[in-house]
Amino acid sequence: MSQRLVISSFAIPEDDSPRHGAPTYVHYESYQESLLEEVHEELTGQSEVFIPSLQLHRWGTRSQLDENAYCVALVAIVKDIPMLHRQWQVKAHWEDISATLCRLTFACLAMVLNVAFQCAILWYIHIFVAQTSVRQVQELYADYRAANFDEDGHLNEDLWATYELKDDVCQITMSSPPFYFGILLLWVMLMTHELRSCQLLMQDCLSVFGVEKLEDMLVFDSPLGFQSGGRVDVVGFTRCIRWSIMILVIVPRICIALVLLLVGCRWLSSSASFADMTLNCMALQFVKEIDEILYAAVVPRQLKIDVERTDLFKIEGRQTKGDLVRMEWHGNKVTVVWLIWVAVVLFAYACCVQEVLPFDLRELSKICEAQIMKDRTLHCDSWTFLGWSAKCYPYGKLLDGDN
Repeated sequence: MSQRLVISSFAIPEDDSPRHGAPTYVHYESYQESLLEEVHEELTGQSEVFIPSLQLHRWGTRSQLDENAYCVALVAIVKDIPMLHRQWQVKAHWEDISATLCRLTFACLAMVLNVAFQCAILWYIHIFVAQTSVRQVQELYADYRAANFDEDGHLNEDLWATYELKDDVCQITMSSPPFYFGILLLWVMLMTHELRSCQLLMQDCLSVFGVEKLEDMLVFDSPLGFQSGGRVDVVGFTRCIRWSIMILVIVPRICIALVLLLVGCRWLSSSASFADMTLNCMALQFVKEIDEILYAAVVPRQLKIDVERTDLFKIEGRQTKGDLVRMEWHGNKVTVVWLIWVAVVLFAYACCVQEVLPFDLRELSKICEAQIMKDRTLHCDSWTFLGWSAKCYPYGKLLDGDN
């Protein structure tokens, strides 16, 4: 007798194994009530924070910020602007105001430098690398067709046997769909991770409550407030601050990620060889991580500490078992949506959008089978133990089968 929900009696069999005797039932109403039970914060990840502007304790979830140049600017906007406002109200010393201004300016300049650097690198890769690579592989493929086929599309075996660029043509990565789609899939998934990080940051920023005053945005662990230097919870955004983060931090990051995704797919598709495609993917990973490189190399240590100690706090009610179930299902649905996105982008680009080469290169794959097998045949497969491999390289002559 399998476990099932018995609608007629509104009961759920919990256990019907023989060693426990007759099966016991939990009433459906009791099961529904259990979903409304509050769960301990260790399971939900929630925390309770006292919010001075409300003079109340509120439960919520903290979201940590990524350690990159974008989040340095975000922390500067949400922390230093209210601090400047506070210092102006209390008529603080110029030394304190200038230090805050310097920190805010440096953080914003770091983000501007990061965006400018990434845009410049993307432009140069598009013009001097990807565009040139596309032209070269197109000319190679055009020469292959013009030199080895007649006007009716029939291959001339004699011309192909003596074709000088045979090795180069057979290294065109798009001629091997499994390898081509495998590397392209890795790149699309890598950029999907970046876009998903942007989506989570945007979701967190939109989930933070709206406030009217700058001084109501932050809650400090220490009663010293702005002067404490401790952990900070961002419990609210003013409308101006929220839109500033969206326009200056999140939108540029999304745009750069989308452009890098397209430029990367184009460059990878035009790789001159299988080895080049692998190396090009690693080079694109370097471009993607420019914001993290600048964060590690340029940002002062105190700004890094500020990023580590600043969390976005989303005010919520105490979560129940039912909330955890709904959150799990929501997370699964979001994951499925992103997987569909990966599949759509991969096949839409490779089969419809890319203009590097014709998609169907089965003709080239078939012709190159013998050449590829030859390239994969080792000159020597003996171990180096006791000099066995040295016998493959005799002085003054070539072994049988060597060219």
